[in-house]
Amino acid sequence: MKERPMLFSAAMNEAFYLQDSRSFVGNDVLWWAKDGKGYTTDLSKAEKYAKDEALRMHEMRHSDIPWPCAYIEARTRPAVDMQYIKSTEALANTGMTLLKAPRDVPERYRCAGCGVFMSLASFYGSSCARCGTDSRP
Repeated sequence: MKERPMLFSAAMNEAFYLQDSRSFVGNDVLWWAKDGKGYTTDLSKAEKYAKDEALRMHEMRHSDIPWPCAYIEARTRPAVDMQYIKSTEALANTGMTLLKAPRDVPERYRCAGCGVFMSLASFYGSSCARCGTDSRP
């Protein structure tokens, strides 16, 4: 009987995260979530599997990749998910007020003949309705 190759050396940590390698969220890896509740990019919400269970799951679906927890945890970085932060809530008792961004002033189009304001469509698409001048560049 042919011996199956080991995916990871025995010297590595025996706890494993299981990656769903079929897709990513931005640059983030999707991990199996705790209690089989879908997938997550947050390691604190990812399930940790024993080596034999992780290997069994990989054998059932090759796109589920086991990774040693120690290896992955050494390569994590903090990230902030924008859907969980609100500036008004965060700055509520700080005495700080954010400035409003100035509104963009829309570009205005004037007839080269009489100076009347024209819509963008009229300026580029037809002659001035008032004096008949073609202002198109």
